Amino acid sequence: MSILSKDKRIIYSRKIKGFWEEYSRNKIGLVGLIGLLTFVFMALLAPWLTPYDPLQTTRLAEGFAMPEWVSIFPQYQDLPRTTENDVYWDLLNVSQGSMQLVDALPGRELEVQYNGASEFLKTDVYFTSPTYTYPYQPPYSFNFAFRMTAENVRDVRYNVEIFLISTTGAKWRIWPYRPWSQHVPAGEDKSLLVHSESSDYWLNVAVGLDAGVENLAEETFSEKGDYRLLLHMNFSPEADRASCKIIIEDTRFVIPGLLHGILGTDNVGGDILSQIIYGARISLAIGLLAAAVSTLLGILIGIMAGYMGGVVDEITMRIVDILLCLPVLPLLLALVFLFGKSVWYIVLLIAVFGWQGLSRLVRSLVLSLRETAFIECARASGASRFYIMTKHLVPNVLPVAFASMVLSVPGAILTEASLSFLGFGDPSSPTWGRMLQQAFGFGAFKALAWWWIIPPGLALTGLCLSFVFMGHAVDEVINPRLRMRR
Repeated sequence: MSILSKDKRIIYSRKIKGFWEEYSRNKIGLVGLIGLLTFVFMALLAPWLTPYDPLQTTRLAEGFAMPEWVSIFPQYQDLPRTTENDVYWDLLNVSQGSMQLVDALPGRELEVQYNGASEFLKTDVYFTSPTYTYPYQPPYSFNFAFRMTAENVRDVRYNVEIFLISTTGAKWRIWPYRPWSQHVPAGEDKSLLVHSESSDYWLNVAVGLDAGVENLAEETFSEKGDYRLLLHMNFSPEADRASCKIIIEDTRFVIPGLLHGILGTDNVGGDILSQIIYGARISLAIGLLAAAVSTLLGILIGIMAGYMGGVVDEITMRIVDILLCLPVLPLLLALVFLFGKSVWYIVLLIAVFGWQGLSRLVRSLVLSLRETAFIECARASGASRFYIMTKHLVPNVLPVAFASMVLSVPGAILTEASLSFLGFGDPSSPTWGRMLQQAFGFGAFKALAWWWIIPPGLALTGLCLSFVFMGHAVDEVINPRLRMRR
């Protein structure tokens, strides 16, 4: 069973069709509609438009990495791209001593066993990785992650070293900081995870480099060419029938790039494009919800004040006068600081301080409507105040209220962006204002990282202009005095 009767459905369908015919003639309105649909498309399809989480995914490249498309300029063509390699080890050489190599599964397992010789000689085992080609300028840093597990360890000590060898034969030991030798009881898991985020740290752990070397990554990759990793294991038995099983896993070698994606990265290597796309969700939600709530409050209070008059009108209008005189932004900052930085709380605060202008407009319309003939007829027929306000006054003020709501969305979006830029936004939401606040706080302006500053500003401007264009078009459609002759 339909809520509306057949006649009403026909009437409303004709009204919608007539509205669209008038709206479609307004070129500015169509531009605003296309812009809004673009941002809605971004918000709805965000998980499919970008594979990265805007808050959790970092280290996709170096901090402040430029967009990849700048490589069309000659001076940026050789900037490094992010290189990620899963390392697979191949057995290179074994200096057995008194050890028997029971099993060696390439890249995964190595099992050794001693035959009980009277002299326990050390044994060296070497693995090598495939050759990796590096065709770019020297990077700022490189990261190496290595994890291994020792099982069935009995009466043996072992050391592990990993070297990076360049095309020219130069060798740098990149792990560990100190030679690692450890007794491991049988069955105990000895897992190591090595990860570095800055070339300074690698310089401290490097062996064989001059103290004057400022950047190990630049020194290591000073020339374009081929590189490979060398894994050296040294076993020292301490008793008869010593044995050990080594399992190598999760070995990765990563060189963060200085170019990434369409819009580059922020200070921690996060994807800027992902933050822009997901930010459309929050901005649209805040703008539409705050505008809808403030419009509802403005309609209700304006109709009550205009139709009931007397004390109700006097009290509500004085409240409106007081709220209009308050400094909204400092008051919002204080309330957000006191009650929390939740997006929904910010929406409520923006709505509470955004209905005053509409209520005055609706009140003036109701003051003129309540003296018209059809309202007098309804009152003479015994209609209640509630019936007159809901059935007669609300439909007559809705077009003006709708135009006002569309025009109030940009104000709500910019208010939230202002709060976020000042550090009072929701830290768990990737908003465009928060992006600008972080860019300012983490040195994007000083570093001239324009790809982190301009996109959120353009996104805010584009979304707000879309609603402004639509609002003016709607205002022209519903207000015959503003329609242009065609």
